[in-house]
Amino acid sequence: MLKTEQQQARERILDASVQLFSQKGYDGTRVSEIAEAANVTKALIYYYFKSKEDILDHLVRFLLDNATAMTMDFIHTNIVQMIKDGRLDILPDRLHFNDNAAIRCFLENVQVYFEKVLDYLLQYRHILRIFMLESLKDSKHNTKLFRLMDFFGDSEKNLLLKTISAADQDFNYTPELLVFKFFYAICPIVSFAVYYDDYQKMSNFSDDQLRTAFLQSSRIIFGSLVSGQDILLKNNQLEKDLSHR
Repeated sequence: MLKTEQQQARERILDASVQLFSQKGYDGTRVSEIAEAANVTKALIYYYFKSKEDILDHLVRFLLDNATAMTMDFIHTNIVQMIKDGRLDILPDRLHFNDNAAIRCFLENVQVYFEKVLDYLLQYRHILRIFMLESLKDSKHNTKLFRLMDFFGDSEKNLLLKTISAADQDFNYTPELLVFKFFYAICPIVSFAVYYDDYQKMSNFSDDQLRTAFLQSSRIIFGSLVSGQDILLKNNQLEKDLSHR
């Protein structure tokens, strides 16, 4: 279906905003510059968006809503379904699978999901770059990147926690798991997407080489959590060993 002139104009506004925000920063970009780059009037921008901040909020919602949809699809079709089938039991400190076939299936599905999320973030890496820039500033917009915590934190907005807990009440987020998810799961893939273009220029890697190397690194890191038929959420023995040093 062909897009209407209004839809095209709105997309041009958003595209111009992403380009200018990522180049000049949010504060350094004026609405008049967005209008000029999008070939529209300022009045038309204010017809679609209440303010420049409303444009930024729209970009946040767009990115998070799609990432949330992909994650919830993975949760329902893999984790919840495996719990219902009796192939997965969530314990306080680990995910326990009833046999090797179940854990292999889960790991394969995790990798497919991870690749899907990676490609999505790479596609919209310029939007992520804006969030990263704003998160480092002392401004009211520096919490945009941390909106991800609404999805992973222990709050009413956490659909992931609610969905898995409904299938297995033993599931819960410990402080260690929350920190791990943000700094060892979210931050690496976000940083990779944000610095992708710069790193590629410095390394002279092709798109395929760089993407493959990152995915292989993620497999190694995630694989380190696997112990037999378990995926460890907390290594109690390691904590004991470290506490006695």
